[in-house]
Amino acid sequence: MELVAPGQLPAQWEQWPGTVRDSFLRHRGPGQWYLILSGVAAGNGYGDPVSAGEAGRIARALRPPLRVDQVVMAGFCDDAGFCQDCYAPYCCRHWHVSETGYGHCLVGHGKSLDPHW
Repeated sequence: MELVAPGQLPAQWEQWPGTVRDSFLRHRGPGQWYLILSGVAAGNGYGDPVSAGEAGRIARALRPPLRVDQVVMAGFCDDAGFCQDCYAPYCCRHWHVSETGYGHCLVGHGKSLDPHW
């Protein structure tokens, strides 16, 4: 997960294809924030524009130390990998996700992890 501030470039910029870099620079407005997300079951590729207010909300929600009640405020469909029942964060290797995007944590709690389903 990465918030890209206005005037900045994503951390993986040099690895992006030239056509994607050109498009990013052409379509990015002044003062525009971007969110690049690779979640447990889905992501948003090369990012999506977000408002300054939304970027601030996400940054506050992901400020260490991370807690599930705090992370939920970011509004991600997968709660950034946190299980709301056991209050623990899990990576994509530890969420057992079905083809429909529904997953189970290591303890067995389940929830939808893919916003496209």
